[in-house]
Amino acid sequence: MLVGAKARDVLLWHQYGITPPRSTTDVHMAFWVADWPTFQRLRANLLGSGRFTPAQAIHRLHSRIGTPLDMIPFGGIESASGQIAWPPADNPVMSVLGYDAAFASSHTVLLPGEQTLAVIALPMLALLKLFTWEDRHRDQPRKDAVDLMFLLESAFQAVGIERLHDEAPGLVDADDFDVDLASAWLLGSQAHQSATRSSQRSPEILVRATEILERETDPAGPLGLIGELRAAEPEKARLMLASFLNGLRLIERLGSDARGNGSKATT
Repeated sequence: MLVGAKARDVLLWHQYGITPPRSTTDVHMAFWVADWPTFQRLRANLLGSGRFTPAQAIHRLHSRIGTPLDMIPFGGIESASGQIAWPPADNPVMSVLGYDAAFASSHTVLLPGEQTLAVIALPMLALLKLFTWEDRHRDQPRKDAVDLMFLLESAFQAVGIERLHDEAPGLVDADDFDVDLASAWLLGSQAHQSATRSSQRSPEILVRATEILERETDPAGPLGLIGELRAAEPEKARLMLASFLNGLRLIERLGSDARGNGSKATT
């Protein structure tokens, strides 16, 4: 499954004609594997094809034209908390929480030569971008925050008013209707549906996302994610994140109080 910024480009540019905020040459591919020997065989087969050369990190290869390929294994190698530890055991631990739900809800894209490729869908891409930001923003600030906000800002062009009206008529007909906030809400609700339908770890996925978003949308909180955006309208950015959170919690409410106190959840 194609994930990361290249998946963003495939989804937004090639499917919807939306220009991404920055270009990328890195390719991130997620692979379901039963165990680490399976991953090692996969890596060996790619190197044996003559199309790739190894890099210092076990998870990275380079194509013949120099394009980096990051391989993200998930599935049978995950711990109970949805983490993997690269062998040997002293290598850094990485969270792959949500990758099973992302794979189950992915799009199938037709490539040249009648080849098909699974590409992560927009709602789960936004959710995994949130997790990636949480994991690495201290070492790599801004990039994931900017990508996440761009996905939220592009949601309306991807979903359209008809789908908004079909899936969230109460928001569309409300006096405080805002197309950007409503689209962010819909993206959150679709991420909720993907997680609950496709992952045994859906409670952990939703709890982790909710904890991050509640903290980062609290006006009295650190607002670290919004600070990295350097947004011209930081309050609008906060409300979009709050709407995404309310959608993730199936609370039919736009922005305002991210906790949604007193709001009515949909069924």
